[in-house]
Amino acid sequence: MVIFIYSRKSKWTGRGDSVENQIAMCREYIQYNIEGAGKADIIEYEDEGYSGKNTKRPQFQKMMQEIRQGNCDYLVCYKLDRLGRNIADLANLIETLNKLEVSFVSIKERFDTSTPIGKAMLYFAGVLAQMEREQIAERVRDNMIMLARKGRWLGGNTPLGFRAEAEEKVSINGRSKKSFRLTVDEGEMKVVRFIFQEYLKNQSLVGIVKYFLSRDILTKRGKEYSTTAIKDILTNPVYCTADRDAYQYFWELGCQVCMDEEEADGRYGLIGYAKTSSSKYKNQDNAPEKWIIALGRHKGIVSGKDFVKIQNLLKRNSSRGDSWHKPQNPVALLSGILYCSCGHLMRPKNYSAEQVTEKGERKFSYICTYKDLTNKEKCSVANVQGNTLDELVCREVLRYTDENSNIHQMLEQAAERIQDTKKDKVSDAEILEQEIQKRKKEVKNLITAIAKSGGDEAFLGQIEQEITKLNEECAALEKEKSGISEEGCSIGSDKQQLEVLMEQLSSFQNLFDTLSVVEKREYLRMILSKVVWDGEEAHIFIYGSH
Repeated sequence: MVIFIYSRKSKWTGRGDSVENQIAMCREYIQYNIEGAGKADIIEYEDEGYSGKNTKRPQFQKMMQEIRQGNCDYLVCYKLDRLGRNIADLANLIETLNKLEVSFVSIKERFDTSTPIGKAMLYFAGVLAQMEREQIAERVRDNMIMLARKGRWLGGNTPLGFRAEAEEKVSINGRSKKSFRLTVDEGEMKVVRFIFQEYLKNQSLVGIVKYFLSRDILTKRGKEYSTTAIKDILTNPVYCTADRDAYQYFWELGCQVCMDEEEADGRYGLIGYAKTSSSKYKNQDNAPEKWIIALGRHKGIVSGKDFVKIQNLLKRNSSRGDSWHKPQNPVALLSGILYCSCGHLMRPKNYSAEQVTEKGERKFSYICTYKDLTNKEKCSVANVQGNTLDELVCREVLRYTDENSNIHQMLEQAAERIQDTKKDKVSDAEILEQEIQKRKKEVKNLITAIAKSGGDEAFLGQIEQEITKLNEECAALEKEKSGISEEGCSIGSDKQQLEVLMEQLSSFQNLFDTLSVVEKREYLRMILSKVVWDGEEAHIFIYGSH
């Protein structure tokens, strides 16, 4: 019999419902309530730091994969909401468990899915769990709206041109906390004003990036500006004046505008909340209906009329598609993996349509994007003829596929070394296992001696000490053996990667000539990690080689 224990907690708090305590209580329940549990294999799955709003949890997914393969008889958890708070997810889970005849036990609610009443109670509890999650989300949003109405800065990275300034302390749930508001940083704000003015004038994100790169103007966090960084500034409501034009724009957009129209008198700027949602530490844009737009305590730097004009311009330009500003090249093979020695990507740039190769392909060059954006001021690496470089790189990669090549021999030698290392480690594990079994046998003999001792307390004390010592030695040996096993898995993975690479190289020559340009690009990316052009030579980097 195999029993799975699942535990989850959104974040560590040190309180009694930690994953460790959940597992301990589940093990205790199993011991006293599941018949035959003494001989069962008990496997634990822990997800700490993951919300129950969905099933995107690594250990949960791993557990469900094992369950679907028929490797589980019982699934035990501390409480139903540890599995999830979404009723649809719970319903699907219970349906899966029922089909696979896996018994489910929630020790807190005492559910037993083998009975009709147990199933009904389980679904009802799931409904309550989802309702609780939705109520929590609603309370959080209500609190955010309440704070937004006061124009407070709720934390996080401050926008360019502002800094967060502490105000009076406020009482929240009986605790005293500082309140913050945004104040203008005049030095940074000059850059922001320039961005808005320049975009209104020339309507070019790339033009602004070029200007900043050529003058070594960096972002607030010391990085080079990109078109995305510029667009984020241009779309941030914090720079917009709270006037009638701005009010009307955000109202019609469907945002939750937390002020009356009369308050939009142009004296202050806006603050936007909930424009993005965090999904496992990566911000994702929310729909405008979820945005909270409030009156700030700072001055806006762009009128509502100009802000709306900019949003419409950005929308119109983006509607041309992601490829609008990218060069279209039907023959370049190294796009995305060719780098200039200055560290920036190189992109293809077509010659005139009349200039073609002997094969009839249009001629092109690869040019450093940094060099292009800075008008050759920050990078002077020479362009490279694209058709020629593609052919030379492909020829070199094809040469690597020869079994007599240095790269092939190097990979084979590496695979042999890995195999030899693996053999050595396996023998170490076998030796440790022998020692573990030897000590376990000694423990059994001592237990037999206790049964025959006749109750001599002094003798019993000596035997118990010896058993404790042997158990501790076994635990230490098990730990050492486990470390060898984990290293063995890593070694196996390394060998597998090398074998895949060798197989790719071997099949490359036979397939390459039959592939389309798109397929050739993908194939090259499977083998090459990058190619670096230094103005005179191209340096090829293959996955797995150093």
